[in-house]
Amino acid sequence: MHPHKLRQLAASLLAGAVIATASIPVHAAVIAPQERHGAPERLPLADPDATSRTASLFAYLNSQQGQGILFGHQQDTEFGVTFSDAQADGTLSDVQAATGDYPAVFGWDFGHQGYGSAPGDPTPQENIEHTVKLVQAADKLGAIQTFSAHMDNFVTGGPFDDTDGDVVPRIMPGGDHNKQFTDYLDRVASIAKAAVDEQGRAIPMVFRPFHENAGSWFWWGASHASASEYIELFRYTVEYLRDQKDVHNFLYAYSPGGGFSGKPETFMKTYPGDDFVDVLGYDNYDSSGGSQQWLDGLVADLGMLSTLATVHRKVAALTEYGVSGALKANGENPSINWYTKVFNAIKADPQARRMAWALTWTNYGTGQFFVPYPATGELAEHEMLQDFRAFAEDEFSVFSSQLSPRDVFERKTKAAAHPASLRLVTPANGTRITHTETTVRAKLTGTNPKPATVDFTLSGHPPIKLNFDAASGYHVGTLEVPQEELVNQRTAFDLRATLPGQRKLEETGQLVLGQKPASAPGVVDDFEGYADDSELRSSYSAVGTNSISLAEDPVGAGERSLRFDYDFGLQSYTGITRRIEGDWSSFDRLSLWLQPDGSGQKLVLQLVAGGVAYEAYPSMEGTEGQQLSIPFADFRPAPWDTQNADRRISQADLADLSQLNIFINQVPEAPSTSGSFYVDELRAR
Repeated sequence: MHPHKLRQLAASLLAGAVIATASIPVHAAVIAPQERHGAPERLPLADPDATSRTASLFAYLNSQQGQGILFGHQQDTEFGVTFSDAQADGTLSDVQAATGDYPAVFGWDFGHQGYGSAPGDPTPQENIEHTVKLVQAADKLGAIQTFSAHMDNFVTGGPFDDTDGDVVPRIMPGGDHNKQFTDYLDRVASIAKAAVDEQGRAIPMVFRPFHENAGSWFWWGASHASASEYIELFRYTVEYLRDQKDVHNFLYAYSPGGGFSGKPETFMKTYPGDDFVDVLGYDNYDSSGGSQQWLDGLVADLGMLSTLATVHRKVAALTEYGVSGALKANGENPSINWYTKVFNAIKADPQARRMAWALTWTNYGTGQFFVPYPATGELAEHEMLQDFRAFAEDEFSVFSSQLSPRDVFERKTKAAAHPASLRLVTPANGTRITHTETTVRAKLTGTNPKPATVDFTLSGHPPIKLNFDAASGYHVGTLEVPQEELVNQRTAFDLRATLPGQRKLEETGQLVLGQKPASAPGVVDDFEGYADDSELRSSYSAVGTNSISLAEDPVGAGERSLRFDYDFGLQSYTGITRRIEGDWSSFDRLSLWLQPDGSGQKLVLQLVAGGVAYEAYPSMEGTEGQQLSIPFADFRPAPWDTQNADRRISQADLADLSQLNIFINQVPEAPSTSGSFYVDELRAR
């Protein structure tokens, strides 16, 4: 404890709030407001019409980088260990109970249906009102607020991790579930507009839609949407809320996940563009107990993120982090000084320390929590509490009472206008055209679209004039492609706009004409039907950092195989995942052709069937290509799945497939830390 740091919480706390832990030290310094002179600073925001307070928030976050990292906690006053759901009133908080202060950043979620995420079984209206009240209470505390959105599957009706239904193209304009999606966004807009302060001013928020898309556990993930489809989904969401619903109190965060080994090209693969993003976010959870390798990877990625944010004039933030799977009961945590260990590693790097904030996930109760708690009821103090308090006392960590609302929300700033731009919305760049008639939609922004002349040309075809549709805001036309051209070929397109004064804009790209050739029953991949490496990579989701490509030599059969390149410099495992469907109950083995790299690393073939991950481990010794046949009877549940340790693949499991994944795990004594291997002819027999 440091008595010299004791003080009362700022006067901005809710009137009547009871501070039961005033004896716990909290920060002493309040960040001084910015001086305001001259004309407003023009800021490059995703919303040119952002409210002045929203623009001020961006300016504050930008200036805060390198001055101290704001601590954030998801749903801090909504769920907790030290209070029940029924007691949640916007003032009770596990973080406040632990440290005497509230988080500087409060995370919320728009929920499954867009009504918010209130506990219990409220009506939609009660849910919205509950969420708005929590936002207003946090605003009174002087906190900054960010929203994620765990949207249910708009096609199947299942939850956000139901990846069936080819959702992304079907919720875009022209899709058969577009209205379900816009209905959700309408509810998001209603919360954004209802969340006003006591002066009736809209409360600024950071909206982080479609997060962790580099993985494939959500329906918007990498295996379920191409990079171009994801980019257009993100852009459409911003434009709908901003331009159709007049929501102007949002900053927008792009947060594709984590584990990029410091490679900016991987992080930026699905970047929607500077005109649609304000915050570059990064999520990473630690399953290693704070190993040096994980810390090195985290710091490298945050350094990369900081550099990108500077180049693109964005804010960088650690939008989610924590111990993977949540903290454990006393005596079960591998590193009880995890918070200070991670924070010290970030602070020590001149670029990584430039994160504006770092947010950890929700305390849902003793079953799942990410912030340790003090002794409460019959519960003893959590063993990591003292370390968390030491982290909170660090001069570089920023909590709510250190924020000056005037400095955060009242800077003399204004959003800058966007330059004129043109892009193809549907069909998205790089996607397939599978019908003889396709509706083409183009978006012209930053200028009056009505007087512009817009033409779309597919290579080898005459130009198509696109007409402006005021209702949708798009220039629209119909592309006709003869059936004989729909033969799995990649073709260039050219989109052009002529503005008044003969100013011209242009976008070029490629489309694939025709369906990908169908595979025979049981075939996972023979790597023959891909138009190029880009399409291959959109079919597999990377876990960690690796590179896959089509190879013409060596091959197991046909003309191409998959080449897998890996590097364990900043990670201990990496892999690719692919969604599979079908009924394999008539098959009894998995076969593949493999050319190992002689590294001795651990190769993992993981089949997810019946909801259980079963694994087999082909040898990586030698460098000769070989045909392998692994009976399903030899697969075993993944080592981490102790609940199913004795289970074996059944016929019912093989009729309920979901994924086939390929991982390579580092073996510490292996002679090398990087390598390449080849896979071909993946199929059940």
